[in-house]
Amino acid sequence: MTDEKDLKQAKAVYDALCEMLNDHKWTYEKNEKELSISCDTRGDDLPIELHIKVDVMRHIVTLISPMRFSIPENRKDAIAVAVSKANNGLVDGSFDYDYVKGRIVFRLTSSFLNSLIGKTMFEYMLMCSCYTIDEYNDKFLAVASTQMSIDEVLNYIK
Repeated sequence: MTDEKDLKQAKAVYDALCEMLNDHKWTYEKNEKELSISCDTRGDDLPIELHIKVDVMRHIVTLISPMRFSIPENRKDAIAVAVSKANNGLVDGSFDYDYVKGRIVFRLTSSFLNSLIGKTMFEYMLMCSCYTIDEYNDKFLAVASTQMSIDEVLNYIK
């Protein structure tokens, strides 16, 4: 159960997130009841879908970005290798791969427990996520749509 203090802190975090997006003139959809936002941007080659939620109960902000393509059955093992290789080199965030559903989602979280994160942290979350997603989404798509061997995948994902 959340108390008033937790809710007030989460709302302040959410307001700082929205303020940062406004400062950068991003277009986004707000859901104030859920303390979440959704928006789209474009990387160098593919669109990037972003969802950011302030979780009152767990005192975290989570940014997720689902890849907009599914992995064919015959490429699931290759993608598992590609995602593992990519994650091994990431400084922050990770790609989550659901092998059964053939879906990849990028995730980055930050805690605001006993602290208040502000616009600078949200800028970091957004820029780090967009850079990382843009760096790998086209590579994952290429692995999913071509017949690379596992060794070729390992050499391709750097």
